[in-house]
Amino acid sequence: MTVSCRWLACATLAAALSGCLVPEKFSATANFRPDGSFTYKFDGTAVDAMAAMVIRQKGALSAQDEAGLKREADGAAKAKGVHRISYLGAGRFDVSLESDLQPGQLTGMLDLVSVTRDKAGVFSVTSAELKPKDQEGLNQLGIRPDGSVAVILPSNAKVISQNADGTPGLFSKAYSWKIGSLGQRPSIKFTLAP
Repeated sequence: MTVSCRWLACATLAAALSGCLVPEKFSATANFRPDGSFTYKFDGTAVDAMAAMVIRQKGALSAQDEAGLKREADGAAKAKGVHRISYLGAGRFDVSLESDLQPGQLTGMLDLVSVTRDKAGVFSVTSAELKPKDQEGLNQLGIRPDGSVAVILPSNAKVISQNADGTPGLFSKAYSWKIGSLGQRPSIKFTLAP
């Protein structure tokens, strides 16, 4: 069993632990600085998709599988950027991450969004598209996200486009998305003045 990959690109990323962790109940934040670097934070629970598949087929994980997932979590707890990862049982984990990153750099675990910058200086913050058959597969495993994503921009940012559910205002500095389905794709494009 393997345990780590981006939420919307499970099948394509190399495992940082062992499988594919899919966020369930979570909050994730990308807080940008004026130079385009940012701090990525994730806090919540995630399920190992491979473990969920075994549970669906067999009703439960074996004691050996449970012990293996706990060992994987114990090992991952030492990785850079991991504040906390503990195994809750039944293929689920409690996870807290925080990393300082540059555009294009991934944390390696539970990246809900990717950040790129093109040659014209336009930053794109978005999630990978999950194909309908992959969405259906995760839905059949009972994996349904319930979380939020927030992007906080510095004062020198000019937003070009966004599909946020909430925008900065009196009570919030963030562009925010409520994530309740696997098909939702947060997206924002912006530039930063020198």
